[in-house]
Amino acid sequence: MEWVVLIIFIGLIVLAVQHWQITLGIALIGGVIYMMHRINKNEEAEAAARRRAEEEAQRKQQAYEDKQRYVHKNLLDYVTTSVTVLESLPEEIKIAESALGRAEDEFSDGAFAPFWDAVENAVTHLARFDNGIKEILSNSDRYKQKKTELDTTPPAFKLNINTLPDASSTADRLRSIVRQAQKNFHFATIYEQRKTNQILVQGFQSLGEALSEMTYRIESSMDAFSQSFSDSISDLATSNRESAQEIIAGVESVRDQLKSDSEAQRDHEEKEREMLDNIQRRRKPFI
Repeated sequence: MEWVVLIIFIGLIVLAVQHWQITLGIALIGGVIYMMHRINKNEEAEAAARRRAEEEAQRKQQAYEDKQRYVHKNLLDYVTTSVTVLESLPEEIKIAESALGRAEDEFSDGAFAPFWDAVENAVTHLARFDNGIKEILSNSDRYKQKKTELDTTPPAFKLNINTLPDASSTADRLRSIVRQAQKNFHFATIYEQRKTNQILVQGFQSLGEALSEMTYRIESSMDAFSQSFSDSISDLATSNRESAQEIIAGVESVRDQLKSDSEAQRDHEEKEREMLDNIQRRRKPFI
């Protein structure tokens, strides 16, 4: 079998030599076909690589845009939530003040249980106020951290802090009313029975803990709130001053340029007048 293959192979060689023109033509055609095939394969590979690169770029761009939208939404949520919480705080103090007024009436009437019910109601709403302030501060901190991830202008964290009531005076009023009641044996006895009662507000374990810490917590929260938003206002003022300085510098630059252009124009006009005068007097102008 091997001899047969060898004989056939030798025969093909002989035919190729005898008819070399045909063999050469076939070889050339085969070479052209092979080259065209290689070129097509290369072009297909390059096109596929471009498609993959474009798809990867689109994927990255889409991921970037999705993240930017997500960050913007988070920032907007911090702002809107804080605005909603701030708007609810005056009502909390209003209810607390009303409860304290009722407590004073119950104390005057010698009604022990209703007095402490009113005090507990006032404590609950003061605690909600304190938690609201802490939530706004937490949102503000997260906003400041998150906005660095946004490549566009973030939604402004603007709060109408002028609507915030003075909760410290309400807390002081609560402390004064409770102190007066604790001087009375009967009211103090009822307090000892109720001071371990739990109040349904996060952050305080019992009525006694709330009464002992309420004033301090509210003052601390208000100080932190004032400091945080004073810094924001200061940063805004600094930014405005820098913008104003840039505008002033730009105006001065334009004014200097106009002054320079005006002086150059005056010099040019002066030279033209001198040349015209020389011509009129038939004098050769100085160059």
